[in-house]
Amino acid sequence: MVSMIANRRPLTERQAKVLEAFRNLTASRGRPPSVRDVASHFRIQVSAAWRHLRVLVEKGYIEARGGAFAFPGGGGVPVPVLGRVPAGVPREALEVPEGWVNCPPALARGREMFALRVRGDSMTGAAILEDDVIICEHVHSAREGDIVVAMLDGEATVKRLGRHQGAPALLPAHPLHHPVPLQGEASIVGRVLMVIRTLRK
Repeated sequence: MVSMIANRRPLTERQAKVLEAFRNLTASRGRPPSVRDVASHFRIQVSAAWRHLRVLVEKGYIEARGGAFAFPGGGGVPVPVLGRVPAGVPREALEVPEGWVNCPPALARGREMFALRVRGDSMTGAAILEDDVIICEHVHSAREGDIVVAMLDGEATVKRLGRHQGAPALLPAHPLHHPVPLQGEASIVGRVLMVIRTLRK
C-alpha cells in the first residue's frame, strides 16, 4: 500500500544518517532491516542502534512493531515530494521536501527516487491527472516512449520522450498541447515509474 507521510520533527545530522541507512537497507533488501542490520551497517552495538531507531520512532519517521521497526504505511520506502510539475528543480529541492510518499521497496531498490505533484492537463491521455503524485527515478537519460521529467528554461515538465518531425521532442498526451523540441538547455532529470492518485468525493 502506498500512503502519504506528513512532515516530521527535524533530525540531527546523525539521526538523518541513520534514517537514510534505514531507507537504503529497506530498499536493497525489500524489507525493513533488523536492529542488528543497522548496528552492523554502522559498526556499533545493537543497544546503540536500538536507541537511534527509538528516536526516529519518537520523531515520527518510523514505527515500532513488536521488536521490529518499519516505515509507516506497510513498510514502504519513503520518497520526498519535491514540489509541483512544471515548477521547481528536483535536485535543488531535495533539502526541503514538502512531504513524503511511501513507495514499494521493490520499486525503489537500487534507485535514487523523488516525487512531484502534477499541475496541468498535458498528460491526461497517459492517465496522469492534475494533483496526481508521480514517483520518479533520478536519471540523466531515457528511452523513447518513457514518460520523463525534463528541465526546460529552468522549469520542470512531465512529458513522453519521443520524436517530432524527425527530431527528439517531449510529447504531450493531450490534443490541445504541442510537442516541445528537446534542444538547447533542455535536460532529462527523471523517469516516471508510478502514479499515486487520491480520490475525493
